[in-house]
Amino acid sequence: MIDKGFLMKTISRFILLTVVLVGVSACWSTSVTKIGTGTYAPLAEGKDVTIFTAESDVKQPFAVVGVISYEGPGQNDKLDFGAATEPLKEKARALGANGIIIDRFGPLQSGLTSTRISVRARAIHLI
Repeated sequence: MIDKGFLMKTISRFILLTVVLVGVSACWSTSVTKIGTGTYAPLAEGKDVTIFTAESDVKQPFAVVGVISYEGPGQNDKLDFGAATEPLKEKARALGANGIIIDRFGPLQSGLTSTRISVRARAIHLI
């Protein structure tokens, strides 16, 4: 005979573990590496940060203040850069950067059927 109490506990634990794993897989992460000797005051929340797709698009002098990496889901389950913009801008503001140069953007395989996006960018302070 199977103990019904044991069976219910096992099923409950399995469901809880599944919910936790699905939640974790939907999360995004960012990391920042500060570089250079310049120190800039953090920008206020909501302050504009300009995104450049190439260094050649920046038409004024700048200092690189950090490298930001983002890994997470795309927007609306697509490989869309839009989901990464606010996390990148938030980290740039914290470094005192008012610009971001996107160095790499592309898919990141996570699991058998899931694809996420990966972005690497330089946080810059326009002078």
